[in-house]
This record gives sequence, structure tokens and C-alpha cells, in this order.
Amino acid sequence: MLVSKRSAVWIGKMRPYLLLCLLLWLPLSSQAATSAVPQRLISLTPHLTEWVYLLDAGERLVAVSDYSDYPEAAKTLPSFNTFGALNVEAILALKPDLVLAWRGGNPEADLQRLQQFGIRVFYSEPVLLDDIASELVELGQLLGQAEQGQQQAAAFRQRQQQLAAQYQAKPAVPVFFALGTEPLMTVANQAWPAQVLSLCAAQNIFADAKTDYPQVALEQLLARQPAVIVQASREAKTEHNAFWQRFTQLPAVQQHAFITLDANQLYRATPRILDAAATLCQQLAIYRKPVLQ
Repeated sequence: MLVSKRSAVWIGKMRPYLLLCLLLWLPLSSQAATSAVPQRLISLTPHLTEWVYLLDAGERLVAVSDYSDYPEAAKTLPSFNTFGALNVEAILALKPDLVLAWRGGNPEADLQRLQQFGIRVFYSEPVLLDDIASELVELGQLLGQAEQGQQQAAAFRQRQQQLAAQYQAKPAVPVFFALGTEPLMTVANQAWPAQVLSLCAAQNIFADAKTDYPQVALEQLLARQPAVIVQASREAKTEHNAFWQRFTQLPAVQQHAFITLDANQLYRATPRILDAAATLCQQLAIYRKPVLQ
């Protein structure tokens, strides 16, 4: 296409202004894209998959992480192995406009690659029980589901407060939480099960451990004499109880005081963790009175 001399002169004079307009427009364009409500979501961890459904946005999920098995609808979606390296190419092929990630649980280098390709990443990093409520509010706002986020957070906090009011003032029961038996491991500090124990007035006999998931010696366990042994397994099955029967010097074994919780409820940072807490609190009440006699 031919350009007249007059047009060429005009374009030359206007070039600095045109460049300035372009520079001003690009950030605005990017901001508009960023502020759009996400419609194609990929969840890279089971707890975030649950959150999306809680926020009534499940239909926007195009893929989830392996082990995203709740609710049932999540099982029908394509899934990714999120342990180790992420399949960045497969994620990009699904054209998500938001990826939901667990900081510390998903590989940071791969998440940064996704961001370099222009994919937004929402990071979840709950540490305390109340962080579940706070992050639900944050995600709800991001998904355009602010009301649902507020409602879910309020319901979670109310139930947590009700459990605390009902049980935290009860006499403490010495408890050992068996995270594993070979090696012998337990929980302390900010580990999810440790926070649930505290909510139910269970005296964690290894609360003085320096790490959240300490390995302990059998001699230490025998010396601290737990009155109740708490475990968690898939669907709350009690297949590990037989391991303890040889340790008849433990009060928990003498009284057959075992509590088994649903691992999916207990270990996932979702409102269902309070279902596990309610089960623990109720079952501890069975053993609390005999312990204090």
C-alpha cells in the first residue's frame, strides 16, 4: 500500500505519541485479562479441588491432580500426576486461565514456567485451621464466587468455635497419634492432626517435639504411657490395631482405647477436617471418664 508524503510526515511526527499510547495500552490490556473471571481451572492438589466444588465452580475444572477423589464428580475429570515434575505441556494444551497450586507441595520451577507462558497461578499455603477459611474467601473472590467464599468461611469458623467451646475445657487425655509404625512417627506443633488433637483437649504426649512430624523411639512411647492411641487410615479402617497388641504395658492397649479417623478428612486442608475433629472429640469422651478415675 502506497503512503503519501504528507501521510509519511504526519506518521513521523506522531510516532512518539503512538508509541506512548501503545505503552499505556499494554498494561491496561494485561490488567483486563488478569481481572477477568477464570473459566478454565486446573487444580494441582486434592484440597483445592474440593474448594472449587465448595465454591460452586466445579463445572469450570478441566483437569485435577491425581487423588482428587472428592466429591465424586472430581473422579470423572482428567488428572495429572503432580508428584515430581509437572507435565507443563499437557497443562498448557488444556488452555487453563487459572492453575490452583499448593505452595510447597507442587514444584515451584514448573509453576514459574506456567507463569512465563502467561498462566495465572493461585497459591494455597494453609498452615493453621483458620487459614482454610481465609483462603476460601480469597479463592472465592478470585473465581467471582465471593458470597460462597464468605459463607463457607463463616460456616467453617462457626463449627470450629462450637467444637472448641464444647470440648477444649474438658480434662485432657494423654494421647499418642500414630502417624506411622515402621518407623514410629507422630505429630506435633502445626501438623494438622496436632491441631485437631488440641481442639479436642487431647494431651499430645509428644507436644514438646521440635518438628511437626517427629520420629520417636519405642522406649519414649512406653515411658509416656498414652491412655489413647489415635490413628488415621483410608475410610477409617482399623487394620493397624494388631500392631499394638504386644505392648500390653501401655494403658491404651490395656483399655483397648484406639481411635481411627478418616485420613482423607484429617490430612486435607478442607472443611472436612472438622468432620475428623468431631469424630475424635466424640470418641475421646468415651475414654475420658475412665482415665480420670
